[in-house]
Amino acid sequence: MDTKKVIAVLNKVIALEHVATLQYKQHALLVNGLWRKVFADFFSSQAKSSLEHATKFGQKIVALGGVPTVEIGGTVRQSTEGAEMLSQDLALEKETMQAYLDAHALAEGDIALRTMLESHIESEQKDIEELEKYLVNTTQGTVVHAVPLPRAS
Repeated sequence: MDTKKVIAVLNKVIALEHVATLQYKQHALLVNGLWRKVFADFFSSQAKSSLEHATKFGQKIVALGGVPTVEIGGTVRQSTEGAEMLSQDLALEKETMQAYLDAHALAEGDIALRTMLESHIESEQKDIEELEKYLVNTTQGTVVHAVPLPRAS
């Protein structure tokens, strides 16, 4: 395993997780309307998760003899429209997934790091799938906004 290359790719992961932390926090603040309650909590939770991922891989970089980046790995996208926020977050999650896959490809011979990356790859995939489901529901109007309940007699 080329430790310098692994550290570089892990720093890319961290930088993208920094972007995700900020973008999700901003989306949690800006989301409004019908989707506010659902997505504000979701975005806040995702921001916290992204920060935890950045911290975990920062610790791994230090263990490998490197210095974790404090840079952000791109532009924090903003919107006041729910579907656009979800699209922005989906694009960022896909980019982050690719960085995890790149790191995994370089981590040959380090079973612990590969296992750690596989766990995060699974988590990223779940995030991508969740965002895709939300996006379909918000853009195609397939969510039932109100369910009539029978009144007690």
